[in-house]
Amino acid sequence: MTILYFAPAATPQNPSMCPFVTQRVFELQRQGHSVTVLQYGNLIIKNRFETKRTGLLKPLAIAYKVAKSFFPKKNKLKKFENESGSFYYYDSLSFCSYSAFYKWYAKNGFDLIHAHFLWFSKPLPLLKHDFGIPYAVTVHGSDMHELTPYDKENVEEMLEILNNADRCIFISKYLLEHAKWLGYNTLNASVIYNGFNGRYFYFQKRESKTADEHVLGFVGHPIFIKRADVLPEVLNLVRKKLPNARLMILGSDEGDLLPYIKLKVCQLNLQNAVDFIPAVPPEQVADYMKKMDVLLFPSRNDGFGCVAIEAQACGLGVVASANGGIPEAVRKNGICVQESENFVTDFADSVVSWLKKEHDAQKIAESVKDYTWENCVKKECEVYKAIVMYRRGG
Repeated sequence: MTILYFAPAATPQNPSMCPFVTQRVFELQRQGHSVTVLQYGNLIIKNRFETKRTGLLKPLAIAYKVAKSFFPKKNKLKKFENESGSFYYYDSLSFCSYSAFYKWYAKNGFDLIHAHFLWFSKPLPLLKHDFGIPYAVTVHGSDMHELTPYDKENVEEMLEILNNADRCIFISKYLLEHAKWLGYNTLNASVIYNGFNGRYFYFQKRESKTADEHVLGFVGHPIFIKRADVLPEVLNLVRKKLPNARLMILGSDEGDLLPYIKLKVCQLNLQNAVDFIPAVPPEQVADYMKKMDVLLFPSRNDGFGCVAIEAQACGLGVVASANGGIPEAVRKNGICVQESENFVTDFADSVVSWLKKEHDAQKIAESVKDYTWENCVKKECEVYKAIVMYRRGG
C-alpha cells in the first residue's frame, strides 16, 4: 500500500520530532508499505489565475501560465535515515490548483492520505469531495482536548474533518468521548493506542543498589502542559520522607519553564539532587529510563502518553495525573492523582507510596507486551485496507 502522510516527522535537522509519528512510518515500511511524508501537511495551492479571466486580466493570466511552463516550481523530495529506518519527505508541496495536486497524487500511485493531527487535515474534506481522495485522520490530543462548544468556528472545522473522513483514529477512549461531546457522530471511529519500540524499551535487570536510593524520572520538555513546574516541589516533599531521592529531567534543553525550574531547584537547595539532561534521540531514551525507579507524569492534559507505556516496557511504575487519556496509558502499573488544590502534595505522597512498596518490574514490562508499534501499525493497516476496499467497491 502507498500512503501519503500529512504529519510532522523526523528530519535531519530535528531527528527527535514527533517520534510517535516517525515510529509509525518506520514500522509501516518494515511491514512492506510505502510512506511519503508531507511535513505539517504543508500543501500550497496557488490558484490566483485558476478561474477564467477576461479583459485586461486575460493577458496577465496567459503570461502567468507561459512563465510557469518555463519555470516550474520544484517540489524537492528529501530523505531521513537513522538506525531504525528511512523514509522520504517533502517540506512542502506547491501546485497551481487542487486539480494539479490530484494529478500528482494519482501519478504517484497513492492509495490514501493519512493525516496526523487535525491541524494538518484542513484540505482533506475538499480533496475527498472534489476528487474522491480517501483519507484517515488520527487525533492525538493537543489538537482537540482544549476545544469547547464556545470555540464554534474551530469546532465546526473539526467536525467537517472528522465526519467526512473515511476513518477517524483516536489514541484514547477519552479523546473519542471528547469529540463526541463536541458533536462528532462517531460512525467512522476507531481507538488505537500509541505504542513503544520493543528494540529499545524492554526490561533489564538493574545492578543492585541500596534500599534508600531512588531516582525519580521525568521525560519531556519542561513546558506548562507537562506541568514540569511542580517537579522541584515534588522532589522536595519526597525527600522529606526519602532523603536520598534524586530527580532526573530528560529533555531539559528546551521549554519555557526551564529557567523557573532551575531557579526553584536552587531556592530549595536541591542542586545536588537534580540532573538536567538534554533531549536525546528516541532510541536512547530507554537507556535513561532503565536508571529510574519511577516515572513522573504530572501533565495538565495528554491524549494518551507514549512515555508512560515506554516506561512500563522498561519495568517502571508511573505516578501521573488523572487527566485526559493518561489513566488509559498507566492502567494498573502506577497511581493516577486527581486534580485538587493539594495536587502537588498528593502527587508527592503517591510517589512515596509507590516507592515504599515492592513491585515486580518484569511483570510490569510483560503487561504491555502487546502495546508495540508493530501491533499498533497492524491495526492501522486494517483500517487502510477497509478504506481502499470500500472505495474500490470491494
